[in-house]
Amino acid sequence: MEVVEVADEAGLAAFLRLGRETHGGRSVPLLERTVRAWFRGSAPHPHRITLLLARDGDEHVGRAIVHRDDRLDARLHARALVFGALAAPDASVLATLLDDIERRARAAGADELFGPAQLLPNQSGGVITTGFEERAFPDAPWNAEWLPEALEARGMSRWYEGDTWLVDVVDDDGPSVAELDAAGIRIDEVTRAGLGRGLRALLPLLNDSFALLPYFTPFTAAELRAQFAGLWLLHEPGLFLIARDEQEHPLAFVLAVLDATPLLQASGGRLGARERWQLVTSRKGLRPDAVLVIQGARPDAQGKGIVSLLSRRLHANLADIGCQRLRSTPVGRQNPGSARQFSRFGGRPLHATAYYRKRLED
Repeated sequence: MEVVEVADEAGLAAFLRLGRETHGGRSVPLLERTVRAWFRGSAPHPHRITLLLARDGDEHVGRAIVHRDDRLDARLHARALVFGALAAPDASVLATLLDDIERRARAAGADELFGPAQLLPNQSGGVITTGFEERAFPDAPWNAEWLPEALEARGMSRWYEGDTWLVDVVDDDGPSVAELDAAGIRIDEVTRAGLGRGLRALLPLLNDSFALLPYFTPFTAAELRAQFAGLWLLHEPGLFLIARDEQEHPLAFVLAVLDATPLLQASGGRLGARERWQLVTSRKGLRPDAVLVIQGARPDAQGKGIVSLLSRRLHANLADIGCQRLRSTPVGRQNPGSARQFSRFGGRPLHATAYYRKRLED
């Protein structure tokens, strides 16, 4: 078995094919357009992204990406080679990939392996360590039960553990005008036509809100646009909320979208004209499930109940469109305030998650 770099369209086709396995409907393929951008070098990432294939004779049996980022190095206090987009049917294929990745790390002068991440932990990634029977959803990981043990057998350690969550939508009226006035805020419900304006307001708000988290690297405008490209396809009125103070300064936000898992599984991660048409014409079929992509508040607005007010409005709006379940992307256990937004609505953890780090000896 050997590992080769993806160098042409045939290799890219093999890389994409290996990512389409949904493991009985439990995993969600990465977006094909994202992978193609990595291959073309058009992703808004400051360093090269290398696509790797594990090959056994003439058959491609596994894949991964490797890259690095100075911003993440600064957060980790290490020079790290990041790996991600893993696909391996068993521990032997994983070992072949990681052997090659470690060789690349040493050759590049890295002193640590970090991952999995696509491309950075503020975008998506991680490994699930429990909840293997529960399906994933966009921007949430899923992997086979053997993977954490295989990573740990290679000397890798869990870092920044967290959980995904499942909450049954609570049908109430949301916060009253009096409650909003007492908090000194109004809630801006970002419309589909106003998504561009909403994302421009979100960029500094998001970076300020998560600046203290140990994994977080600030988004650039280009990275945020890439992260939410096509957002309008999954947007519903009332799912992107921004709390503003009396001077109209944004203080906090929640952003949820319809859960496109069934369509992405059926298409293998493609989101072309056919799939976009399906999203537009079959929205009612997606509305029972939504995904909370991200929520937060500026440091000076945290602990004041503002995100709770936004969450109540979000639940009221979800109920209005017929949504029954809300799933949340991973929330770190070092961030208990965010987790309380789910537990107070009767939610439960779905998957335990973690990133992995390994110090490389000379």
